[in-house]
Amino acid sequence: MIPNDFSRGFGPAVLFAGLLLLQVPSLEAQAIVFEGELPRTLVFIDEEGRGKVAAREMTSFLLEAGFPVIDPALAIDQSSQELVFAATNGNDGAATQLGRDWGAQLLILGVADYETVPDPVSGTLITATTYVAVRALRLDLGEVVSDATADARGIDATGQAARTKAIRAATQEVIGTFIGPVLNDWERRPWEETAYWRPDPGSVEELATQQTASTGSAPGIAITRADVLPSGDASATRGIGVVRRDEGGLSNVQNLVRLEGVVVGDARSVEVNGAPALIEPLSGDDASRFGLGTGNARKFSREFTLPVSQDSVSVVARGSGGQTVETFAAPRIDKRWAVVVGVGQYESDDIPDLEFAPDDARAVRDFLLSDAAGPFDEVLYLENEQATGAAMREALFVFLQQADWDDLVVIYYAGHGAPDPGRPDNLYLLPTDTNLDALAATGFPMWDVKTALRRQIAAERVLVIADACHSAGTVDGETVGGGDTNQIAGGFQQLFTPSRRLMMTAADTNEFSLEDSRWGGHGVFTHYLLEGLAGAGDLDGDGIVTFTELFGHVSEGVRGATNGRQNPQMSGLGDIPLALVGG
Repeated sequence: MIPNDFSRGFGPAVLFAGLLLLQVPSLEAQAIVFEGELPRTLVFIDEEGRGKVAAREMTSFLLEAGFPVIDPALAIDQSSQELVFAATNGNDGAATQLGRDWGAQLLILGVADYETVPDPVSGTLITATTYVAVRALRLDLGEVVSDATADARGIDATGQAARTKAIRAATQEVIGTFIGPVLNDWERRPWEETAYWRPDPGSVEELATQQTASTGSAPGIAITRADVLPSGDASATRGIGVVRRDEGGLSNVQNLVRLEGVVVGDARSVEVNGAPALIEPLSGDDASRFGLGTGNARKFSREFTLPVSQDSVSVVARGSGGQTVETFAAPRIDKRWAVVVGVGQYESDDIPDLEFAPDDARAVRDFLLSDAAGPFDEVLYLENEQATGAAMREALFVFLQQADWDDLVVIYYAGHGAPDPGRPDNLYLLPTDTNLDALAATGFPMWDVKTALRRQIAAERVLVIADACHSAGTVDGETVGGGDTNQIAGGFQQLFTPSRRLMMTAADTNEFSLEDSRWGGHGVFTHYLLEGLAGAGDLDGDGIVTFTELFGHVSEGVRGATNGRQNPQMSGLGDIPLALVGG
C-alpha cells in the first residue's frame, strides 16, 4: 500500500550510464565520478547532406554496443559552432573543450567526403566514391586514443543512394578498425576525473589556486561573500536585487556592503574598494569549509557603503615583494534567471505519479514572478509533459548559459529521482518521458547537472533547490526508493566545490521527502519554503528573507512537522537575499 504521507522518489531502474562516486568536495578530488564500463560519447562527423549517413551509422553502432551516447542535436548552440569547426579541422584543444562542455568523456570526430559520377559501365547508374576518417579523444587526458580512415565505392540508381552505400561501407570499415583500441584503452586506464572538471565559477578553488598559479609569487584572492546589507529603508532595497534595478528615485541611495574572502600566499595587504581590509588568521574550521589548508591562507573582510551608481568593487592583494593581483566582486545582483521544473505525471506506467510536485513548482514559479522576488527577469517553467529530458537539458545547457558572472541563477526541481539498480551511485532525475528500461538514454543524470553548473553557467551566484528525494509506491503496491538510503540527496549535496553557489535539498541521504494534503497541497519541504519566502523566514525582522534565514525556517518547520523523519540539507558560502517582505 502507498502510505498516506506519500514519499517522493523512485527506486531501481535499469541500464547503466556510469558510476557516480559521491565524495566530499575538495581541491584534490571532485565528486560525481563517471566510471562506467563504457564512456559517455559525443559524435561529430562533418559531412554534406541531411541524412548524415556516417554520423547515423556510427551512433547506431555505439548505441547497440551499449555506449551512453549524447545526442549532438542537444549539444550544439551558437557558442559551440566555432569549437565544432576547429575540432573537426584537427584542433584537439578545441575538441577537448567542446566535449567537456557537453558532459562527454569520449569525443569521436570525423570527416566524410564523397563525389559522384555516372557509372562508366552501365551508363545509367551512378557511382559514388567516399573517404571517411575518424579519431577518438579521451577528454580526461585530452589525447587521441584511436584513429582510422577508409575508402569505399557504391553504385546505385541515384547519386544519393550511391553516396549512402559508399559512406555506410566506409564507416563500417572505420568502426571495425578504431573501436578495438578505444575499448582496450578504456578498460586499461582508469578515468582521470581531476583533469576533467572545471572549478565552479567564483569558487575558492578557481579564484585562489588558479590566480596563484598564473601570477607566480603574487597572492591569490577568493571572494566568499559580497552582500548588500538591508538598511531597513524600503527606498534602498534596490541594492539587494529583490527590487528591479531600473526603478527611479534612487540616485542618492548608499548601500552598506559586507565583503569577505580569503587570500592565499604571501600577502602584505588587501584593499577592498580602495581601502584596507581587515586580515585575520584562517581557523581550521574555516579552512575546511573553504577547502584550503591553513598554512598559507588568511581571511579578510571589510564593510563599506556603495553608491547606487557603482555595481562592482575592486579587491587588490599585494605581496611583500610588491607583486599585486586584482579581482572584482559584484555585491549587487544584476539580472536574475530561473529554471523551475515540476514533474508529477509520467508517461511510463512503471513510474508512479506524484500528486503535489507540479503544484509545488507552480507556486515557486509564481513567487519568482511576484513583486516580493523582484520579480525575476527570466523564468523558464517546465511542468509535466513539457519537462522532457531534451527540454531539461536545453534549459540548463542553453537557456542558463546566457547568465553573466554577476547574475543570480535559481534552479528548482520537484519530481522523482532514481539510482541505477546495477550501479546505485549512478543517479538520475526522471523527466516525464523517462523509460525505466532505457534509463541511461532517457533519464537526466546528475553528471549532466554538474556539467551544466561547471561548464555552461557562468554566474557566480547559483541557488539549487531540489525536492527530488522521493519514495513512492509501484503499481503493484510495493514501496521502492533505493532501500534505506536516498542517494539522490547526496548527489545534490556534491554538486559544488566551496563557493558562493548554494544548495538546499528536501531531505538527508538516509531520508525521503514527504507530501500530503495536510500541507496545503504541497510537499512538506515546499510548504515551508513558500511560507518562509512569504515572510515567516525573516528571522531578524529586517524586511528581507535571505537564503540562510530561509533555510533556518524550512529546516525547523520540516523537522517538526515530520517528527524528525525528514531533515533538509544546505551547502555553500555567503548568502543571497531572496524575498522582500510585503513586496
